[in-house]
Amino acid sequence: MIRFPAVPAVLVAVMMTGCQLLPYPQSKTSEEATQQPTEQPAKPEKKPDIKADKAQPEDSVKQVLVREKIIQTPSVVDGRLILGVTETGFLVRHNVFIDAKMDTGADHSSIDARNAQIFERDGKKWVKFELHRTSKGPLPLEYPVKDTIKIKRPGEDSMERAVIEMTIRIGNITQQVRVTLNDRDDFTYPLLIGRNFIRDLAIVDVNQENIAEEKPLKSITRKVTVATQSSPQNQVKIIKKPVDTSGLVTIGAIEHVLFTETGTRLKARIDTGAKTSSLDARDLEVFKKNGQDWVRFTLPPTDKNNEPPVTTEFPVVRFVHIKRHGLESEERPVIIMQAQIGNIKLPTEFTLRDRSDYEFPVLIGTRFLKQSAIVDVSKKFMADHTKVDKKG
Repeated sequence: MIRFPAVPAVLVAVMMTGCQLLPYPQSKTSEEATQQPTEQPAKPEKKPDIKADKAQPEDSVKQVLVREKIIQTPSVVDGRLILGVTETGFLVRHNVFIDAKMDTGADHSSIDARNAQIFERDGKKWVKFELHRTSKGPLPLEYPVKDTIKIKRPGEDSMERAVIEMTIRIGNITQQVRVTLNDRDDFTYPLLIGRNFIRDLAIVDVNQENIAEEKPLKSITRKVTVATQSSPQNQVKIIKKPVDTSGLVTIGAIEHVLFTETGTRLKARIDTGAKTSSLDARDLEVFKKNGQDWVRFTLPPTDKNNEPPVTTEFPVVRFVHIKRHGLESEERPVIIMQAQIGNIKLPTEFTLRDRSDYEFPVLIGTRFLKQSAIVDVSKKFMADHTKVDKKG
């Protein structure tokens, strides 16, 4: 008796179909398990490229016009405001503007006063005059007289002028200074700013004009590419450009000047009010040499003891016509000499005249200072501390 009839039936079925029975999977030995590769940890998911996401398609950018305004701004050197050789002055009391020239050769400032008359008021001296060439035209003014000074030039009659006090502003400098009243109709500028205003507060650069306050220099319009959603059309960009004094040497109100042809060293007043320099020439004599005008003269004594005066000769390059108030005009010869102040060595034009009545035998004008120096009137003999190249 067969107790499991189903088993033979299954065997018969397998044999008839040609199939094989699969063995039951057995568990792996520990040695086989160690030979199988271990499971690798999952790699971190790569983050998207943010920069790539920010890249703008071509249709999301545009070209716009940008206007750049270049503004000149004032500069300060050693705590002193840089002034140009000419500036606009502001008379605070009268609320008027007036053109001014910086004159380091003048101790006091001076203003264009016409028809000045001194009178008494409450037992004190006053002066009334017409102030000309202001932003409001001629102004009748009255001021108390603070002082009177006598002006005496060689060969001319002395003149007495009233001195008043005025509050003047140039750039960010405002101060009350003494001003001499003078008919300046023959002068280009109605206001002359002397050392009493400039000293300790400003430095004069004869290479530039009107630099004490901000002013527009130029505007430039150009195209730039920007994102569509930013930068509106026709925007304005302000570019500030400080006044540039690089490459210029600072010299004082008084310096020593060396004339290399003669080896003579003399004191000189630095005068931004004069264009051409001037030299003290004694025993001046004009003569002809080879059909050309020449001049013979003697230089003044130097600071060195027992050094004899030098007599020299130079060709005349031209004559200048000098007008003198109440006197006949005169012609003065002009020569070219090598002048050296510190490291500045230049062929310089000098008008020749007897300056024995003046404090300084040499006056250095703006033609020497151009492209070479700025002037600090609070200092003296600054160039003596610089290295001098004595090679000719």
